[in-house]
Amino acid sequence: MLVQLDKSSSIPLYLQISQQIRELILSGALPEGSRLPPQRELAAQLGVNRTTVINAYQELAADGLVDATIGRGTVVRTTARPPTSVPPSPLPWTEVFSLRMQATLDPLLRDMMALCARQDVISFAAGVPAPDLYPLDQFRAVMDEVLRRDGRTLLQHCPTEGHFPLRQWLAERMAERGAQVSARNVLVLSGSQQGLDLVARLLLEPGDAVITESPSYLGVLQVFQAIGVRLLTIPLDEQGMRIDLLEQILARRRPKLIYTLPTFQNPTGVTLSLERRHQLLALAQRYQVPILEDDPYGELCYEGRPMPTLKSLDRYGHVLYLSTFSKMLFPGLRLGWLAAPEPVIERMVLLKQLTDLHSNTLGQWALAEFCRRGLLDAHLNRLRKIYAQRRDAMCDALQRYCPPGLTWNHPEGGFYLWCHLPQNLRARELLAEAARRQVAFIVGDAFHVDGGGQEWMRLNFTYHTEETIVEGVKRLGQAMDELLQRQHTQPTESLSLRPIV
Repeated sequence: MLVQLDKSSSIPLYLQISQQIRELILSGALPEGSRLPPQRELAAQLGVNRTTVINAYQELAADGLVDATIGRGTVVRTTARPPTSVPPSPLPWTEVFSLRMQATLDPLLRDMMALCARQDVISFAAGVPAPDLYPLDQFRAVMDEVLRRDGRTLLQHCPTEGHFPLRQWLAERMAERGAQVSARNVLVLSGSQQGLDLVARLLLEPGDAVITESPSYLGVLQVFQAIGVRLLTIPLDEQGMRIDLLEQILARRRPKLIYTLPTFQNPTGVTLSLERRHQLLALAQRYQVPILEDDPYGELCYEGRPMPTLKSLDRYGHVLYLSTFSKMLFPGLRLGWLAAPEPVIERMVLLKQLTDLHSNTLGQWALAEFCRRGLLDAHLNRLRKIYAQRRDAMCDALQRYCPPGLTWNHPEGGFYLWCHLPQNLRARELLAEAARRQVAFIVGDAFHVDGGGQEWMRLNFTYHTEETIVEGVKRLGQAMDELLQRQHTQPTESLSLRPIV
């Protein structure tokens, strides 16, 4: 057996021995069943201490290449190299994936994003703002200016916490709404979805209990389920989360987190009343449970006075506040923020560094300047007026073109109508029929963890013009009429059609 040592190398001698023998075994020069030289013999041959050879053989045994037995010495294992008769083949990736992740990952969110991009479908599915209202000229001008002025700086890395002027503006914005927040309490995120993931990873372990509303945002349900937490759901009524039921659960269980969308909730559009907001904070304080307040729609209030955020009412640091620019400006910016006590931000920064080091620097600089000049406020004022008109156009079209028995809410803000289907229709069956007419929506059961919501659907009213909304609702009404007619003519037929979008 040919082993050559380089005693001037920085590689330890025992590793040189084990690496060369490993190559001989894997190349077939030392076939299965071959006996390696006795330790004393090889040590004398190589001019090294016997302990060096012992360590080399132990490395080979740890790699599963040899077996050492009393009486036989050290022998090359029969499993040391793969059988040459098996042809190479692609790795079966589906067999490598975590079983827990396979069970929790749902392609619905991905499919919804793809559906929104299709030009031939009137989609009421995606929760995105209207592209025809994007303030492109103003944002382009700001982007050009900051690039021309600060390009060499802003195209480099920035602090993980985020661009300080943007954090400062966000803190001032939240302070105007009553929150006790400074720039030190703000972390800029690559979209609020990153914030959901970071909070879950920071606070939760598999098996922990988390309280959510039912129904709730499908994106956060997927995050929690992927971690393996137990979801304890609280139903909603016209005033938001049922706080009386929440207190019963808090008294019996010890949840690690309460997640809520208290303002223009997704998918229902319901807003938690002021009285219940105070009750929720009092319970969180009594039972020492943190609250994650998700507020992507709070700036999009179309009538009445805006409701104070939970963060602005919180005096004891129980609320983590999460929001995003994706709903009020451009989703492609992928910029959101988390406002929380400093100990939370400090730990969150370390977690974020493991993910992406920092969020989009160029976008942060441009956005800070855009907001500082008052351009965001001007844009929001325009959105509030037009989105209210689109909401009313959708409600009028549903009343005019859909069959009796369909009911829906009339939200004071946000993006969505939450609709209950008539006469035992099921949303997935309707989606399949509507897709044939090139119109789409999100089925209600996507927002439930208990199999509920099958007779509900969520419609987005912000994305399309009023004319397109009316046409889409017409097609949706035709699909409902078709299903209802089938129910009357073929009452025993199973309508288990799968969506084709």
